[in-house]
Amino acid sequence: MSASRGPKKRPGPSSGPRKTPPAASAARAAPATGASADDPSGQEDYANRFVWFPSALALLRREPALSITLGYLLLSLIGLWSSYCFYRVFRIPILEYMQPGDFLVAGVRQPMNLLWLLVMILIAVPAYWPTYYRLRHPERAERFRRHGFGRLIFSRYVDPFRPRRWYDLSPEATILLALLFGGGSLIMAYSGDRAKALLDGGGQAVRVTLSDAGAPLRGGARLLGTTSGYVYLYWPDNGRTEVLVQENVSRIEVLPRRGPQGGSSAMTSATAP
Repeated sequence: MSASRGPKKRPGPSSGPRKTPPAASAARAAPATGASADDPSGQEDYANRFVWFPSALALLRREPALSITLGYLLLSLIGLWSSYCFYRVFRIPILEYMQPGDFLVAGVRQPMNLLWLLVMILIAVPAYWPTYYRLRHPERAERFRRHGFGRLIFSRYVDPFRPRRWYDLSPEATILLALLFGGGSLIMAYSGDRAKALLDGGGQAVRVTLSDAGAPLRGGARLLGTTSGYVYLYWPDNGRTEVLVQENVSRIEVLPRRGPQGGSSAMTSATAP
């Protein structure tokens, strides 16, 4: 005796859980822009922007010559800005008179330019150190932050893992802007003071003799500076600024300074090439 079997029932739409394709489930679980699977809040987005800094330091340690090149380049930029601020007081477009070689040696013409560079480095190194240390040792930095001055050194504002918006300046951007505007303003003020001293009749007086003249020019000029092709003079008697081609200058004599008792120092001279 055989039992009769009815037609098999197919499972309906609600008879069991539906399986989602792997591609669709992966797309559905993907985090938003700026976040990752381990960090859904997107806090690592800003930290990834600063990851080049430790790599750059490692590169500079491997290539010391690159550090010297970058330092000299910064020194030249400081010298160019200092020269521009100084000569603009005398209405001399110094950048137009400079040749390629003058751009390279602009930073070493004034010892103060090297001092400005050292001051900026001494400010930047301790200011960047908390962020650099927190990137390398986040656990130690978090422990230090819980005690004493650690809250001040490793504050939440300098935390590289803090999420930021586009208008929220990062610590390194704030430091860079402060160094640019602060240092640039100080260099401008110092160059302006140097120029004002010459305008008031100060500075070392010189006597200039041209190549096609037997006698030197009348009056005591003030030597503003020289480049590879020109000599820059200021005449305080009439407030005239003069730019001479270096080939037309045969002799520059430094006039003696009057001492407090009417004495004078020795006179030196320089012959232009």
